[in-house]
Amino acid sequence: MFQNTSKWSIRMMKKFIANCFLIFFTSVFSSVCFAEIVRVPFDGASVTTAAWLRTDSKAVLIFLPGGNGKFGIAARDPQKPLWIFQQVFDAKIDIVFMDSEESLGERDLWARRTTEHFKKIKSVVEFFKKSRGKPVFLIGHSNGAISLVEFLNDTPKNYQYLSGVVFSGSRNETAVTTKLNLPILVMHHQDDNNPWTTPANAERLFSNIKKFNASKTSFAWVHGGFDEGNPATSGRHMYAGSNEEAAKIVSNFILGRSM
Repeated sequence: MFQNTSKWSIRMMKKFIANCFLIFFTSVFSSVCFAEIVRVPFDGASVTTAAWLRTDSKAVLIFLPGGNGKFGIAARDPQKPLWIFQQVFDAKIDIVFMDSEESLGERDLWARRTTEHFKKIKSVVEFFKKSRGKPVFLIGHSNGAISLVEFLNDTPKNYQYLSGVVFSGSRNETAVTTKLNLPILVMHHQDDNNPWTTPANAERLFSNIKKFNASKTSFAWVHGGFDEGNPATSGRHMYAGSNEEAAKIVSNFILGRSM
């Protein structure tokens, strides 16, 4: 009898240790998630995206990147979300990186103002809205803010599936020219020294959006960090040293509208 009890105790102890290890493993590695390369159908072709998806996510955030928009994300096969998006992902938000097969330009941004570009963005938004069944948000950073604002300016039908948008480190010429009705956040580093994305123009954009937007328009400065390298591609413009601060602002905006 005592021998059987001893064996039972050992089995229970092993089970207890295994459960403890499982809990520890899950808590430590829950934020590690390889990207799923999703090619969204579009007009007989496809739009390449990298998606980091959680089973417990509350919303989906689709990123319209700056630069020339062409990053070859599928070939890179990144293990975890890039830039500020690791912390946003940890806040239980799906991350989708929308790549471009061709350059959208660095200074001359006409390609970000074309009907084809708008259709691609809309295809990605609708695809993840339907496949995930959760609130979808768009964020455009730097040159990506031009893609975002022109997408919104094009037609109200473009944002019927959106629960909100974020303008981050926006280009100086970013401007709303049509009536809108969706939650909008303008986020910018207070010491951004990129001449193409000045803090003064971020304030102007905020005032501009408030005139056209029937829903709430919010503004947030990012304060920390440091300067380094090219001010257009690094430093405070890219929230160097303040990724966590910027991520928290974005996450709070999204989760506050997804509950």
